[in-house]
Amino acid sequence: MLGLAVCCAALFARDTPMVRIPTGTFRPFDLRKEEKAVRVKSFQLDRFPVSVADFAAFVAANPAWSKANTAPIKADQGYLKTVNLAVPSAHTVMTQVSWYAARAYCAAQGKRLPTLYEWEFAATYNKWDQQSEVNAKILAWFGKPNDQLNGGLIGSGLVSPQGVNDLHGLIWEWVDDFNSSTVTGDSRSDTDTESNLFCGATALSGNDLRNYATYMRYGMRSSLKGNYTGNNLGFRCAKDK
Repeated sequence: MLGLAVCCAALFARDTPMVRIPTGTFRPFDLRKEEKAVRVKSFQLDRFPVSVADFAAFVAANPAWSKANTAPIKADQGYLKTVNLAVPSAHTVMTQVSWYAARAYCAAQGKRLPTLYEWEFAATYNKWDQQSEVNAKILAWFGKPNDQLNGGLIGSGLVSPQGVNDLHGLIWEWVDDFNSSTVTGDSRSDTDTESNLFCGATALSGNDLRNYATYMRYGMRSSLKGNYTGNNLGFRCAKDK
């Protein structure tokens, strides 16, 4: 299925602005005290999350990913359940998409999903997310009832110091190795990316439980399966520098 998406890349190309995230180090939430900070190599990240219009164009070029043609193992019953691809809004964020579909979408553009560490590095750059005003807005989003966390308008979330929109305050976002935040061995490094797609587990102990938003993200990811969808679960793409 992913091979089909790659071969159809010429039929599907979206002019999506990207932001270059420079090489840097940070201390991820799931790192133990004795472990060193992680170095993240430079990469590019979509400035905005994928919109309904973006995904509608992808499905038009890749009908294997339409709701009718996508097997349950690749997407649960919530896949494209209420999103109307016939009215493709470029301003509405795309949700109700599984990890498999998100991965195929990115591959069709010659991109990929960001890794967990790439996404977290961008989202917590220089701890900007913990600044009082920023953190208050993030916590206010978490405080909304679930039925009010159903996506929204792109650009209505927060903007990072590097110019990436909506990493906080709009939706949850898929990362490529989402299941690596679950316990499978003595460390994250021994996690097989494909081995635990259909299992959730307890999130690893965080190095700073005061960072509630980050704690919630790791906990949320630990509950996911590859075919899960959700009204507030979307994605954006990345690629190497």
